[in-house]
Amino acid sequence: DCPAVSLRLACADDLPVLLPLVAAYHAHEGISARPKAALDHTLRGLLDHPERGRIWLIEDAGTPVGYLAIAFGYSIELGGREAAIDEIYVQPASRGQGLGRSALCALVDWASGQGLVALNLDVAPDNPGARRLYARQGFGEVLGYDLMSLLLPSGIPPQAH
Repeated sequence: DCPAVSLRLACADDLPVLLPLVAAYHAHEGISARPKAALDHTLRGLLDHPERGRIWLIEDAGTPVGYLAIAFGYSIELGGREAAIDEIYVQPASRGQGLGRSALCALVDWASGQGLVALNLDVAPDNPGARRLYARQGFGEVLGYDLMSLLLPSGIPPQAH
């Protein structure tokens, strides 16, 4: 059973709340700040196209304190539609209350109900707290693969951790 958490599916009307949360996450992770218009455009790529993925606001007593974003994919090896957890963030003042753990648990329940075959994520090797959180939720190595990426010219190069 999942501890109670309020996850609310975000929509374009939530951009004024979502943009500063995403900017805070990116600053926390050392990801270069992006112009507001560019970030708005990227977020609308999910908010306006639910076939690509979803963004939920993590709320505490009705107040957004974080977000969770996934993007859909498809795996022949694993037998169907899957999702990558692209970003999960809880504001520092709201950490330590189990909100991130509860949000992940709720996501697993939702994904199972949607017939997804896997949830994937990447995590920095120097983030033992996140690694423990994900492992406790059942995430682990599958098929012995490591994530490798080829960044194409149209993408935004991430900063190193």
